[in-house]
Amino acid sequence: MTSRERTLSLVLLLLFALTVCSCAGVTPLTAGRPQEEAFRPALKMETSTLNIPLETSTDDLARVLNQTVRTDLYKGSSGTRGMTAEVMRSALIVVTAADNYLYVTLPVNLKLSYGIFETPVIPLRIKFRIKAAITPDWRIHAEISYQGLGDLLAEDLRIGPLSFKPRSIVEGITQPVQKILSDLIAQKINETFPLKMQIAKAWNALQKPVLLDKEYRAWLKLSPQAVMMYPLTTANNRVKLSVGISTFAELVVGPEPAAPTPRPLPDLRPVNTFDTTFRIALNADLFYRELRGIASTRLLGKKFDSDGRSITIKDFDLYGNGDKIVVKLETIGALEGVFYLTARPLFNPQTNMFSVEDVDFDMKTENLLHQSADWFLHGTIRSMIQEKLNLDLTVRLEQTRQMAGKALARVPLTDYIFLRGEVKNLTFKEVIVQQEKISIRICTDGESAMVFQ
Repeated sequence: MTSRERTLSLVLLLLFALTVCSCAGVTPLTAGRPQEEAFRPALKMETSTLNIPLETSTDDLARVLNQTVRTDLYKGSSGTRGMTAEVMRSALIVVTAADNYLYVTLPVNLKLSYGIFETPVIPLRIKFRIKAAITPDWRIHAEISYQGLGDLLAEDLRIGPLSFKPRSIVEGITQPVQKILSDLIAQKINETFPLKMQIAKAWNALQKPVLLDKEYRAWLKLSPQAVMMYPLTTANNRVKLSVGISTFAELVVGPEPAAPTPRPLPDLRPVNTFDTTFRIALNADLFYRELRGIASTRLLGKKFDSDGRSITIKDFDLYGNGDKIVVKLETIGALEGVFYLTARPLFNPQTNMFSVEDVDFDMKTENLLHQSADWFLHGTIRSMIQEKLNLDLTVRLEQTRQMAGKALARVPLTDYIFLRGEVKNLTFKEVIVQQEKISIRICTDGESAMVFQ
């Protein structure tokens, strides 16, 4: 072999050696998966109050009383020895309402007797004031009190040899008349407002998932907790009674949620006021497969340079771990292998932008790269991933709000019971990382009522 041939052979061997060394520099590296961490429990939901307004007019109450109050109201002792009294209803009863009281005007004819003597009929209008209260057994109790007469009476009257003051006689016989009126009014109010029966129907209906929108497979899931009673109020000759059912409310999209174990109707809890805001918790869910599909066009096959070296993302995946997202990267080029980064998901309610921050290599990946490819730790890959995982959710959230508002306009719960709601706004609560998705917990605030029709 000539000197020239030997030199050429040496050069070829050197090139081969350099090639082998170069190939050894891109030996694939595989980092271990991040240590699994427990997921945070879902955000505790706020309670809503479903307002159940029960209302009637004083004209309706007066009509019922006039149909049921008999003509002969009282016949018996007048409170004066030897004198008897007879009280007969003489005209229509008038009922008005103001300042949370009912006012009843009862027209009567009064006739007094003493032995063989009796007075002419004395026309009177007796006035009563009624305050209604709710008893623990769900019944309305009417507390009635005498308010005086609507007519002037003579100071003194004579019946045979007896002289008496008619006002004191009338005031003496109002007690039995009060008792009759109190029992009748309580009975009729309870018939008008059959509280326990109607609330029990509503309570039982609320414990079953309600299909709001078939197309979206949207379900309203309610979990009633307590029943509250607001005192009976009156104004402008209307009588109103408000019952509030405190409940958790959630909008679930997907298969029908499982119905909880039925809870019995709890004891009635009187309150002086309650918040009638209706809050529905709902999730804007971002599945990792969806995020991966969106980010694929931004990351897959893209080349990233660092310190004169370049890598290309061959594949990547996303999954949840604890309260963070894990980004799994498979790279080729100057660094080949599988590596893991973690990121914290964020949602900005002012811009409706979903994003990630605190993007960093997992500890196992970082330790591996320190030993083999320290240059990769300081490259632009972290900032690029943070930039490519941004997502505008404005359209999706508006669709959610409209769907909830439309669906709640009139929801049949059971026969003759409807839920009527109005969604006014959306309030951001928290981002929750889960196994297969990220849930952005939103709360819809509005007003609601249950109506019996």
